[in-house]
Amino acid sequence: MTKKRIAAISALVLIGLLYLSALILAFIDSPTARSCLMAAMFSTVVVPAAVYGYLVLFGRKGEDEPGKNQEEEELL
Repeated sequence: MTKKRIAAISALVLIGLLYLSALILAFIDSPTARSCLMAAMFSTVVVPAAVYGYLVLFGRKGEDEPGKNQEEEELL
């Protein structure tokens, strides 16, 4: 599997667990549960953004632009 696929699958699993924990914590009435609920909701936004940033920064490393080699060959 590629790094992109592994990152996407792990992000989906993590987001699913965050949604599940947010749902469970929403029904528990305690100060600790409330702060954990806020942390889970915050992480629901931050994790996808972090994975997207990872894919943008490291996803194209070492790859050429599509069509670039064809243009160079036509010029030669």
